[in-house]
Amino acid sequence: MKRLIASIMAACLVAIIASCGGSSNNNANNNDAADQEIEYNGTQTEKPIDFAAYGLDKEFLEHYRNQDIADFGDLIQSFPSPVEVSSIIQDMKVPYSESLLFDAGKCDNFETSFKKSLGLGVFCADLGYLNVYNKTGDVINYLVAIRKLTEALRLAQFFDFPTLKRIATNNNNLDSLLILSTMSYYNMDTYLRESNRADVSAMMVTGVWTESLYLASQVYKKKENKRMRDHIASQKYILDELMAVLVHYMGNNVDNVKLVSAFKELSKAYEPVSIETKDGEDKVELVDGQAVTTQGTYTIITVSDEQMTQIVKAVETLRKKITEAL
Repeated sequence: MKRLIASIMAACLVAIIASCGGSSNNNANNNDAADQEIEYNGTQTEKPIDFAAYGLDKEFLEHYRNQDIADFGDLIQSFPSPVEVSSIIQDMKVPYSESLLFDAGKCDNFETSFKKSLGLGVFCADLGYLNVYNKTGDVINYLVAIRKLTEALRLAQFFDFPTLKRIATNNNNLDSLLILSTMSYYNMDTYLRESNRADVSAMMVTGVWTESLYLASQVYKKKENKRMRDHIASQKYILDELMAVLVHYMGNNVDNVKLVSAFKELSKAYEPVSIETKDGEDKVELVDGQAVTTQGTYTIITVSDEQMTQIVKAVETLRKKITEAL
């Protein structure tokens, strides 16, 4: 099922909110020149990289290079619904753990544009976790980190931080949050593409997805739950599409290569997971007063306890590499 595109900025529950006024677009245009000057990564090298030294053999790279790159809109819509994820966490009744979050005070760890983009995604997912547990008192620290990174990335013009603060600290505004976050992503992604900075958008997606998966796996680690187990295992398909995007933007760039290498290790842990979609009974529903028949399908996810243990460990390793800036 297609998901709300808001998942990009709110993989757990919350999202970054865009300013919808005309002044935002004007500011974006005025910042075009400055954006072009942002260094994407300080480790670009003119010498060919020995990909094999990073565990990336020719067959692996060709597999993903030959894939059609999923449109970001389609890829993001396949992300888990923020409502779904938060619902699972709340139903599990696992106590809040501040130790699971990446310290907002360490946002300076992300030095280059490449790393800042990853870090921005990480903090967005952490903000969502705070909202799940209604930890409004800690939200401000993460808003400060997010604002600092967006300013460094020349993206602050898309963020209405006063509105974000108001909605993120109000536990009853999820619908508004999702609607505004949808607008935020479309505006920002369009701008990044037009500015030849789609790689920034890709890294933000990567940061959000990784941190969201990390938080989900840590909650599962504390208390096993079938819904969360299936949710984590079902990310296998999204991981494969995300890998194709990362290989596409890898280039001759050391940090990008390290990131792809780290994701390859995660994909190994996911290999044994089996996901099958089978036909079920058709369903008849009323839509605008008319009876509509839809073909019923159901998904069977098969993953052993040992495989789940390996996935959780692999996610922990990947997350550590990203938060330590590879």
